[in-house]
Amino acid sequence: MKQSQKIAKNYAQALIELTKNDLLLQEIFLNEIKTINESLNAVDNSWGFFNSPGISKDEKKEFVKKIFSGKLNKKVLNLLFLLIDNKRFGILSEIQNQLNKLVNKSRGTVIAEVYSAVDIDTNTLEKLKQSIKNTIGRDEKIEVESKIERSLIGGIKVKINDLVYDGSIKGRLESLKQKLC
Repeated sequence: MKQSQKIAKNYAQALIELTKNDLLLQEIFLNEIKTINESLNAVDNSWGFFNSPGISKDEKKEFVKKIFSGKLNKKVLNLLFLLIDNKRFGILSEIQNQLNKLVNKSRGTVIAEVYSAVDIDTNTLEKLKQSIKNTIGRDEKIEVESKIERSLIGGIKVKINDLVYDGSIKGRLESLKQKLC
């Protein structure tokens, strides 16, 4: 796990702890952070504004207050201020990813990302979902997200949290290459 992911996970975990296991509040936090990221992604150079050393922390906080005050939970607003103070505003999207994982865990949901070179039909995805459920052996809800990754050539790669099951041709070729070298 990269350093920025670890840091983002710590921020996300702190937000979860602030909810005192209130799933509804966790989902509110997640939706608000998602909305912030979507808003900033929709405006050109908005991320540059927060990364600019020429703009003071106070100016950045004032900007956040003008845009989001009254629209966000106070704890999420305080998170934004903390990120500005610590010069870590750029990891907000990674915080969203980590928070999403933690909220799914609270819901009892496991997200399996399935990567393939071509689109997978619904029937195959349903069989794969059942196979994943049998493999992980937990009584949790499984959600499968299908993603196309043309570089795989063939086969599939399944990512569940930090575990990756690579059954792709590309993965097999890379494994063979390592064994031969």
